Amino acid sequence: MAKKRLSEKEIDHLLSHYRSERRRLSFQLDHVRGLITDLKESKGKAPKSAPVAKVNADGTPKRGPGRPPKNPGATKPARPVGRPRKRERKPRELNTWDNMVLDAIKTSGRLMPKEELLEQATIWASSNEPSLSSAEVEAFLTRTLQKLSGKKNLLGTHHSGLRRGYHYGLNDWFFQSSGKLRKQHFDRLVLTAEKEAELA
Repeated sequence: MAKKRLSEKEIDHLLSHYRSERRRLSFQLDHVRGLITDLKESKGKAPKSAPVAKVNADGTPKRGPGRPPKNPGATKPARPVGRPRKRERKPRELNTWDNMVLDAIKTSGRLMPKEELLEQATIWASSNEPSLSSAEVEAFLTRTLQKLSGKKNLLGTHHSGLRRGYHYGLNDWFFQSSGKLRKQHFDRLVLTAEKEAELA
């Protein structure tokens, strides 16, 4: 965009306009400064007054903004210190799988490995839950053994070291502190079929 060239007459006119504007503003500035100094002097000479209390027509003091306190005289009840107690669930009853495993161990009267319990579970599932496949039966049994030997603490586990996996037995046959098999119950541990035949 091309700049418009001003004539000499227009330039003189603009200069006079801005000079008069400058004079007016400097006069206004001097006037405001004078007012400020007058106010400061009068503030120093004025008597200090006590703050006036805000009162309603009936004589009660006016409330400030915001919600008033519920009961200023009441004390809060003491809260217990520390982390709140974890809510405990009431123990669930044993399901049919749990009872089947416990009954199998009780009737045999000895520690049983998972393979033997799986045979018992397969026979039991064929009559009680025929829709389950063999893989599902094994999964149910594994879950049940983990639950009974872990969370429920109804079964103890013994690792002989001679074979893979654990032997499962009733919790009474084991020490509560260490979880090891008690000496008086070592005869309940049968490792091979030949040994089982000897004991029978």
